[in-house]
Amino acid sequence: MSKSIKQLRNDLTILSEKIKDLAINLQGLYRDYLESLSVVVKRQLTLATYQICTQKYPDAFLNLSYQKRYDLQGRIKGLENTFKDNLFNAFQSIEVGNNQVIQDFYNHIISIFSVEQISKDNNLVDLEIAQNSENNLAKEEELNPHDLIKFQLDIEDCLEECLTNISHQTNKYLQDAHILPNKIPSKILEMALQAEENTSIVSGAPNLLSLLIEREDKSDNNVDITPIVAICLRLTEIEFNDPSLNLIRQKINNILRKLDDLDNEYQQKKQKYSIAQAESAWRSSWNE
Repeated sequence: MSKSIKQLRNDLTILSEKIKDLAINLQGLYRDYLESLSVVVKRQLTLATYQICTQKYPDAFLNLSYQKRYDLQGRIKGLENTFKDNLFNAFQSIEVGNNQVIQDFYNHIISIFSVEQISKDNNLVDLEIAQNSENNLAKEEELNPHDLIKFQLDIEDCLEECLTNISHQTNKYLQDAHILPNKIPSKILEMALQAEENTSIVSGAPNLLSLLIEREDKSDNNVDITPIVAICLRLTEIEFNDPSLNLIRQKINNILRKLDDLDNEYQQKKQKYSIAQAESAWRSSWNE
């Protein structure tokens, strides 16, 4: 039985090394992905806003003075930095845990952001340590694939959350400029962006959302239906319209499929290892 335990332990160690190799590849891909994402988001947000102002609501845009158009465009341009700040703050909320491999992965991702952003939080690791995190990945430590999968999902949740926030902020700017109807509460727009059933209703252009807003007029018991097209940045559309991000996403998905297979094998070995240990412990304390 002790040989079985030793063999299972060796099997788990080999699997853990394979998982750590995937973690190294994954963190490199996410670094490349995140370094490009802000620029791509800015470009596609600008295009979506252009579509709103020139194709969907041209009359409202033309009613603006030159200065108001200029101010609106300046606010839209400034959202690139807002997106970066939001993403940085969202990443700070991720629970990393005590595993050294995942901590190094996290530090590696955080190092993408500027020194100014990192210095805002004294609880984060030193930038130099973060940039040298690849060397730390060589440390011997077992990595449960569940923890790596959860961390990866947390990163994706942060991306989706920040895209929703930046979409809502853009729509607010458009409402403030009287491009989008002011009579529609911003809270309604925000809820629409977060509703999965609505995000599938596209308007024919990337990163735009078509809605029908119902408002009941209590004075004459009529229902006022207002069609509206708003900004709705979607990660799938952003990637689809940018070949470089799309390629990185394909590579990430390939690694995740391998990780899923290793996870199944790891959990089965882990269960067998626990059973073997329990059987050995039983025999060691059993007396006839």
